[in-house]
Amino acid sequence: MASTSSLGPLSNASVAGKTNWSFPVRIHRDQTASSSAVATAANRATLWYNCFDSGQIPAGATIDGIELVSTTIATGTGNIGTAGSTGPTESATLSIRLYNGSSYSSSLYSDTFVGPNDRYPSPNGSGQVLVGGPTNLVGLSWDPANQADFGFRIDVDSITLTPVVVAVRGLALKVYYTEGATPTPTPSQTITPTPTPTPTPTTSGGVTYLLDSINNVAPNTINKIGSILLSDASKIIGQSIS
Repeated sequence: MASTSSLGPLSNASVAGKTNWSFPVRIHRDQTASSSAVATAANRATLWYNCFDSGQIPAGATIDGIELVSTTIATGTGNIGTAGSTGPTESATLSIRLYNGSSYSSSLYSDTFVGPNDRYPSPNGSGQVLVGGPTNLVGLSWDPANQADFGFRIDVDSITLTPVVVAVRGLALKVYYTEGATPTPTPSQTITPTPTPTPTPTTSGGVTYLLDSINNVAPNTINKIGSILLSDASKIIGQSIS
């Protein structure tokens, strides 16, 4: 089984019926400054996608599993939870879904974060898996042709009081796959030429003929009368015989 690298998103989109997180672009892997998307209210959700932008999954491959992992990208190490400014009794409930380019999975993770700096995963980084696995398709079908649209969605489902909720750059997708079989080339046909028949000499009535396979007797091939060669016969009769 092969796998892609762990790659963060390059794009984000809103989710129908929800309000976007603030600063969602900060999670993109091509960013290097502030690393946290922020939410301070419930009913927030954003889809981050376009992790596989250059055909990282080969055409014709069978996708065996998919993961959302925590890795380090520039100044961020991927995680979700409450910021340090959250009060000790303040809380937020977050959930995670994956997206195959047309449909969301059901909620794959849900937890309530209480007080300041309550994060998931903990510890984070180093490829820690948030959801999914090498043989886990999370209830969806996955087609390599749609890989640029694969993504993950993070929701703030509810809050208590006024917590500050963050999603930190370094969240990345990783796909496990089996490559399609390489077709065996069909060998080209070799044509062997048919050899040209060799003329066969034959003798009839003391006269030697040179036969061929097309005209039976080749012209001007008589070289003997009885047992006398033509060259000798010409001497006997005083003239050449042709």
